[in-house]
Amino acid sequence: MKRFLSRREFLVSSAVSVPLVSGIARAAQQPGEVKMGAQSYSFRKFSFEDSIKCLKELGLNVMEYCGVHFPCDATHEKFDYVKKTILESGIQVPSYGVEGFSGDEAANRKKFEFAKALGVGILTADPTPDAFDNLEKLCKEFQIKIAIHNHGPGARYDKVADTLKAVEGRTPLIGACVDTGHAIRSGEKPHEVIRALGSRVICLHLKDWVHGGKEQILGEGDIDLLEVAKALKAIHFSGPIVMEYEESPDNPVPDMKKGWANWMKAWNNA
Repeated sequence: MKRFLSRREFLVSSAVSVPLVSGIARAAQQPGEVKMGAQSYSFRKFSFEDSIKCLKELGLNVMEYCGVHFPCDATHEKFDYVKKTILESGIQVPSYGVEGFSGDEAANRKKFEFAKALGVGILTADPTPDAFDNLEKLCKEFQIKIAIHNHGPGARYDKVADTLKAVEGRTPLIGACVDTGHAIRSGEKPHEVIRALGSRVICLHLKDWVHGGKEQILGEGDIDLLEVAKALKAIHFSGPIVMEYEESPDNPVPDMKKGWANWMKAWNNA
């Protein structure tokens, strides 16, 4: 099946409470609710069109897309088709990434132009240290947020302290995309990471891991889902929560349904 670059290749080269319906969150969000959905990397073996079908099988209508399904480029030949398909499908795309950003302001601007054209309010990101001055300028100009993504041991933003240092003194439009699975891999507790970042948490990649082991169905690894939910509510979190699952790439939906039911139980009890 033809697809674009994987998210990792792309990096190198470059809703409040939702009730359960049959163990799955209902798709529609009401005004003021936290948007909840999935990260399209979970469906990397599927076409763009089939990724939407997978999302709807989960009973969700929010997707954070990444480069495996369409590039971060409003001039790409398929951009109009992608935008039209998203609109007609009734799904919401509040965020896109993870994208690399550098000191090249012109290259970064293209990504902000893409986000504006698609109606995306958040770009999840892996910025180099020399990117922040121009990112601050672009965030203010476009009123689009940059959310720094932690990517586990050896990554630029490994520990929560790395992200806190990067955002210090910066506009509130620059914050964090907390990846709970990578936080566990880095030896940190996701709920403690969330509390440490506070209002800097812009969005969440929700996944589970066993420290020193491998990824698990959400709620079956080392994550404390109830504490994560409590931490998010304590900081009055309003950004999107997207579940990401990298195991069973040929058929991730059944495991994701189990994980989502675990999450909604925790969220509703927090």
